[in-house]
Amino acid sequence: MRKVVPIVVVCVTLALAGGIYAWSEIVPGPPMSIAIVPGDELVIPPTTQFQFASDVRDARNRVVGTKPAWTSEAPIDDRGLFTAPDRAGVYYVQAAIGELAATAKITVKPGAPRTVRVLPATASLKPRDTVAFSASAFDEWGNSVPVTPTWRVTAGGGAIDEQGIFTAGVSGVSTITMDVEGIATSATATAQCVPPRTEMAGGLTFTVVCGAYADVWLNGKGLDAASVTTTIDQAVVAVEAAVGRSLRHRLNVNVFATKAAFDIGLKQVLRVEPTPLEEGVFIPPAIVAIDWSGADIPEAIARHEITHLFVDEAAGRRVAVPFWLHEGLATLNEFPVSADTALISRYCTASAANVNQMPALSSIATGAGWRAYVNDVGVIAYYFAAQVASFVVADAVSQSNLLDKIGGGLPIESAYSAASGRPFETFVSQLGDRAVALADRYPGIASTSRQSDGATVYVAYGQPSETGISVNISNARFGGSNSATTNHYGCAIGLLGNSWPRGTYLVTVNGPAGRATANLVR
Repeated sequence: MRKVVPIVVVCVTLALAGGIYAWSEIVPGPPMSIAIVPGDELVIPPTTQFQFASDVRDARNRVVGTKPAWTSEAPIDDRGLFTAPDRAGVYYVQAAIGELAATAKITVKPGAPRTVRVLPATASLKPRDTVAFSASAFDEWGNSVPVTPTWRVTAGGGAIDEQGIFTAGVSGVSTITMDVEGIATSATATAQCVPPRTEMAGGLTFTVVCGAYADVWLNGKGLDAASVTTTIDQAVVAVEAAVGRSLRHRLNVNVFATKAAFDIGLKQVLRVEPTPLEEGVFIPPAIVAIDWSGADIPEAIARHEITHLFVDEAAGRRVAVPFWLHEGLATLNEFPVSADTALISRYCTASAANVNQMPALSSIATGAGWRAYVNDVGVIAYYFAAQVASFVVADAVSQSNLLDKIGGGLPIESAYSAASGRPFETFVSQLGDRAVALADRYPGIASTSRQSDGATVYVAYGQPSETGISVNISNARFGGSNSATTNHYGCAIGLLGNSWPRGTYLVTVNGPAGRATANLVR
């Protein structure tokens, strides 16, 4: 709209002879400044029209009616009517009078989405592996439209998060559907294993086998690829069931045929310094290494290290999980495939409480405290931690409930209270009594069969710490006796292996705390 500049008429009295009066008009001077109205940046959709105006003034800031020349890389007429192109982008409009010029910025934004696309349209990946899908949307003129899509798996297995990261199931084809403002399109992802291959790492040769839950890297002779892979897959399934959640990552499991190869692999491949009694290690978020020749059965070792990954993933970097709980949960999840571990954990913890040798939980919460304690008492530290963890889990209802609270950023004291409804201080104060109640008599003997080879494992408990005892084992046809020393917890662990004929044996233990007997079945 053109503005009408008012003409100011001033009556001036002239002191001339005869009293004559004269009239004079004060008109605007030449243009000295120019501005485009509106002056703020303009944002409009494609093909929209917008009318610009100019504000031209002289040196005394009076409005001047001179019309500017309008120019732009986009269409604009001589009256300043701007027509937005169909391509989104930034455009500029100029109004000029001679050397005077003003510029305005116009952003042509994309219109509403009309078509959408998912990339990649098809994907092939290993079971439990991940692939990132992305969404593209376009308006009716072909401009790319920024959108926040909704993702879901509409057929097959697997899961997808709000960022479009798809985690495959164990096998098969999945359909991933993306929705943007009511417009939907889909992609497919196929989970399938790839053939075995040979790889070199850290100067070592590996055969890499694809499992349902892990890439298994085999080093050394005598390892059956199918058996090892099945064991690892079973361990993952079992731990996922125990903790009530799935790992976010496909695992990378390094399996070594011997302890010597395991130690070399830790140093050269994983850059980890091995220790004499170590059978497995974990490196977050998804690496595990196992000595397949370890004293514990391979699936127990796998369950232990995989549990560590779950606990670490749940806690993230928000919460420092006490080492006694980290190692306790890991050992606890060995119990279903290691009855002897469960037996030793129960009765040696009971014995420790009975002879007042239980450590304070606060003293074994940190890495330094835990390592010092293990160096002092040995592997029974893990058995004690497992029994304490079992009490915590029982009170919290489940491992899943406990990890949910830890995953929410709560330290163990608060997580325990939130999951159980009880103060953690009460748990600590009652721990000794609960441990003593694990056995119904002191001293005593408890036994079980070991799953790996059928041998009978027994625990003599309730004797003083680190003291000598005598053990006699016999039946009508066979027998034997020996002396033993109890460990720090006042218990001694024995074995009736394959050299003992099958049958029922009477075991008698004599020590400073008294005599205990039990029947063992071999």
